[in-house]
Amino acid sequence: MSLSLTAHWPDFTQGIGRVLAIPFVQLRLRAMSALHAAETPAANEHQFRFDASRLGRAELLAELLAPPPDAALVDRCTVADTPLPSAVESAIARKLASARELILRDLLEKMRGSPVFDKPESITEWLRLHCAGLDHEVFLVIYLDAQHRLIAIEQLFRGTLTETSVYSREVVKAALAHSAATVAFAHNHPGGGLEPSRADQCLTGTLKAALSLIDVRVLDHFIVAGAQHYSFAEHGLI
Repeated sequence: MSLSLTAHWPDFTQGIGRVLAIPFVQLRLRAMSALHAAETPAANEHQFRFDASRLGRAELLAELLAPPPDAALVDRCTVADTPLPSAVESAIARKLASARELILRDLLEKMRGSPVFDKPESITEWLRLHCAGLDHEVFLVIYLDAQHRLIAIEQLFRGTLTETSVYSREVVKAALAHSAATVAFAHNHPGGGLEPSRADQCLTGTLKAALSLIDVRVLDHFIVAGAQHYSFAEHGLI
């Protein structure tokens, strides 16, 4: 039997908070810096980079079920508003990263093979979770068949805080590799702000023109900023 973490995410996250003896909203704020560190390449060979995407489902569940950090210590630090020890922050970050990875996979599995643009809420939920907490831009391509059924979602490019270099040749190659008939794009704005820039609109037009040469249609381009998203299609920009 498969555990659906998506359906139980509110209870699940609150449960992590209870195990650690602190409200989940405080846990999330305290762990954010550690979560960034866990997903950032190590500054030196002695630091460990935790990449949840490389773990199997059983390994991710093992991370979640591992003994929690010292709850009493976490409680004292919370009351005193002092930093958590790095080992505790790392343990919290690993649990959060593992939980997020499981939910992303659960959502993706539910969407795969379905006409996701009939109800795009699932796609936008997945995109918000994928981009949550990132301090750099990423560019993703959503590959679909002619009936708009999901084939795959792929992060093709990674950039800086304010920009990402996107190459139309690579996007065309990837669309062909996935045998996609239609695609959609997504990228995040780590600094906030949902409005597409002129560069965002020009890039969308360039990619649209390049993909039209291989008869691949562009359905939408999403911008994700925090818990919000912007749809080019909804605003008549596709």
